[in-house]
Amino acid sequence: MEKKPVIALMLLISFAGVVIGVLAYFREHRPFPPDNDRIWHVEAGSSAGTEALVRGGKIDAVRNDVKKLVAALNGTDKDPGTFRTKGDREPGGPPKVKLLNVKDHTASVEVINAEYLTQRMGSSGAQAYLASVTFTLTENPQVKKVKFIFEEGDNAMPGTYTRKDFKNYKIVSRDGR
Repeated sequence: MEKKPVIALMLLISFAGVVIGVLAYFREHRPFPPDNDRIWHVEAGSSAGTEALVRGGKIDAVRNDVKKLVAALNGTDKDPGTFRTKGDREPGGPPKVKLLNVKDHTASVEVINAEYLTQRMGSSGAQAYLASVTFTLTENPQVKKVKFIFEEGDNAMPGTYTRKDFKNYKIVSRDGR
C-alpha cells in the first residue's frame, strides 16, 4: 500500500474533524440575540431618540416558562454559567443572564460577562439590554420586576427594574397586541 494515499486520507479526516469542531463551537456560541421573535428587543428609529422596544411575535409560545424566556434571551438553553470568562475579568462576548430564582413576583438574575454590559456596550446599549431582559421576563405572569445582580460599571447599575423604568422607549408589538 502506498503512503501518499494514506497520508492524504489522514489529512482529509483531520481537516473534516476541524471543520466539524468549528461548526459545533459556533452553534454553541451564537451571538446575542439569535431570534428576536421570542424576546423583546430594541430597534433604533430613523432619527435620534426614537428607539423602540419591540415585542417578538412568537413570545407567547414561551412566556409561561421563565427558563424558556431566559434561553431565548441568551440564544441558547446552555447553562449561562458556562459563558463565564477566566476570573470574570476578561470580556467574553455579549452578556448572558442566569436565572437565580423567582420570588415575590421578582426574577433575580445574575449577569454573566457583565463587563461587556457595563463597559463595552455604551450607556444606550446597556440600557437597551436591561430593557430587553426586563420586558421579556415580565411577560411571565409571575414576574413583575427583575433584579439584576452584577458589579456596577460605567454604563449600567445593578438593581431592581420594572417596565416603568424604561419609559423613554416607544413600545411596539409585532403580534397585534
